[in-house]
Amino acid sequence: MSKLPFVFGIVYAAPKKGKTLNLIKADPSALIITPVGGTSCAEYLGVKPETWLVKPDTRVDKIIEVINRASKSKKFRTIIVDDFSLIADSELHHIQTNPRNAGFKAFDVLNKTMYKLRDAARNAECHVFLVMHETPPREVTRDNKTVFIPGHPSITGWKLPEKIPAMADFVVRVKYDAKAVSNWPYVYQAAPTPDYITGSRLAMMPAYSPTNIREIMLATGYDLPRPKGMEWMDDVAEAVCQELVKAEAKDKRSVKKWLSSDGPALAETYKDKDPRHVRWAISDGIDRAVLRRHKTNLLTDFIANF
Repeated sequence: MSKLPFVFGIVYAAPKKGKTLNLIKADPSALIITPVGGTSCAEYLGVKPETWLVKPDTRVDKIIEVINRASKSKKFRTIIVDDFSLIADSELHHIQTNPRNAGFKAFDVLNKTMYKLRDAARNAECHVFLVMHETPPREVTRDNKTVFIPGHPSITGWKLPEKIPAMADFVVRVKYDAKAVSNWPYVYQAAPTPDYITGSRLAMMPAYSPTNIREIMLATGYDLPRPKGMEWMDDVAEAVCQELVKAEAKDKRSVKKWLSSDGPALAETYKDKDPRHVRWAISDGIDRAVLRRHKTNLLTDFIANF
């Protein structure tokens, strides 16, 4: 079996929807390139990921150097670039301070710079994920014509909102869903729609999936080992998954019923572990069950929903 290629992905949404937290869950050993405060959410998980801090005067060329160096070092399986939309805004500001970049010239320079970062991410010898904000759908006037622009990862300019996502393996939007089975009322929207730029090349990413990139990649065939000392969490996740599938717990109500019944015993079994890690492992098991049912029912669902 041939080795699966490294994944270049984009997760986007309005602020405070769990974008960064859920990518740290994917690989707590990742290098996170972020402005100050970007990894404070990791405390919820009980991990301290390695961070490269983006300062107000940091230029994108420097971030590209960090990506290339980290990729070649083989030290990291994953690089996460957090708040990429804000980094792009800052880069444009720096470009515009140069008098030689007056007017639209600044956007040409920005495009070339962002293409270099995109190519560095695409060609890295590790997984690379960009965390971005969301620009909603809108209508604009060009040459006296009204043009509809679908919602997209937020980045300045006419070309970049399409050129950056075009080379990604997945572009998912974090979407509110009160019926989401997990304890977080959001899902990843990979389903293509006229209103938003979304899509995925990962074989086992459903149209609407749990916000759990690691479980999606595992289901697709990738190997993403837990950090040393946390390997036991996969035993918990698999046990929870199997029990939920066996109990046919397919919605939030039935999962909650199972947790009320079996959760206390599970917590007692792992009482010597960090409760944040136990919570995390159980959550992964819930998401794994959703994805396993999707994988098992591929043909049935295709026929039913055609």
